[in-house]
Amino acid sequence: MSYPIVLCEDETIQLHQLNDLMENYILFHNEFHVALQASNPDAVVDFLEKEAPQNGIYFLDIDLKAQINGIQLAQIIRQTDVQAEIIFVTTHDELAPLTLKRKVAALDFIEKDQPLDDYRQEIYDTLDYAKELIDKTRNVQHKGFSFEVGSQVYNLDRSEVIFLEASDIPHRLNLISTNGRFEFYGKLTELEEKYDFLFRISRSCLINPENIQHVDFSIRKIRFLDGSTRKFSIGKSKKLKQVIQQEL
Repeated sequence: MSYPIVLCEDETIQLHQLNDLMENYILFHNEFHVALQASNPDAVVDFLEKEAPQNGIYFLDIDLKAQINGIQLAQIIRQTDVQAEIIFVTTHDELAPLTLKRKVAALDFIEKDQPLDDYRQEIYDTLDYAKELIDKTRNVQHKGFSFEVGSQVYNLDRSEVIFLEASDIPHRLNLISTNGRFEFYGKLTELEEKYDFLFRISRSCLINPENIQHVDFSIRKIRFLDGSTRKFSIGKSKKLKQVIQQEL
């Protein structure tokens, strides 16, 4: 899993310096990659809309000399990338209380005006901590998928879920898992919102990308580890490729 890093800094020299520090860090920590370096918040908003990143790490200046500032940009980021780790790199650490009021939940404030060695070390320490938090969150999310059949409650590890699809019976779903097939009452939309590891490939089917064995994009067919196959909508092709890359 590679975590995307997004940089937004309006001063060109400072943006390049920040990017150079990231690239040097990534040489020894290949679980990260710089997905975007931007001098304008609009570029970050466009990136969010097009790429829909998850578990991103965002280094933002507060005063971006644009229509929105770094705190407002952080609010937009939080709406799209719910588990984002947001770090402000700024000379305006007096604005830290405002981030609490705006419910941005910033991971850190890093002061620009400090010796380069201290600045570098603080950034690297923050990256280490951000990765630790994201890994812990993913481990918690990894643990379970729950559903009810009559009076019985089943708890599966997410790795056991292959896909879910609408049943022929209204308001019921079929779950195909490594432990067998189950049918229960539920809505795909609610499960999609509750379990972020599920990916919708069509109006009637959610899949667990972990259990994909092969994808034939020419005929839009997915084969899963249990040998079953399902078709996906043409509009899902680009996002499916991205999801598969994230699982590598």
